[in-house]
Amino acid sequence: MSEAPRFAPGLPVGPLGFVPREAGNGTAVWEYTVDPAHYNTNGVLHGGVLMALLDTAMGHAVAAMVAPQGRFNAAAQFNIHFFVPIKSGLVRARAEVKKLGKRLAVAEAEATDEDGRLLGVATSTHSLLP
Repeated sequence: MSEAPRFAPGLPVGPLGFVPREAGNGTAVWEYTVDPAHYNTNGVLHGGVLMALLDTAMGHAVAAMVAPQGRFNAAAQFNIHFFVPIKSGLVRARAEVKKLGKRLAVAEAEATDEDGRLLGVATSTHSLLP
């Protein structure tokens, strides 16, 4: 049986520099420090970056549950609500698996800033594959 992908907590991953903080038992926390290089034309963080951070957290929350069974997950649907423009600071994504079935999993995540202010929320449905 394979295990969930492991990343070293605190070390940036990928081209956007997302940082894994914790994962396990259907939850995951990832962080991102806002980089002005990722601003949109309005001078705030591009929504795609927030979407990617929340997607990463939800995907890893699901993976932590299905990888030990030798399975993997792929996002099949994603929905996001943006609440405030983001200009700077640390963004923390906390994800939780809400339902794990035989073929699908549903997860949700919240993005907050360093003060705990809610920046956005997302839900996703993941296909569970052999």
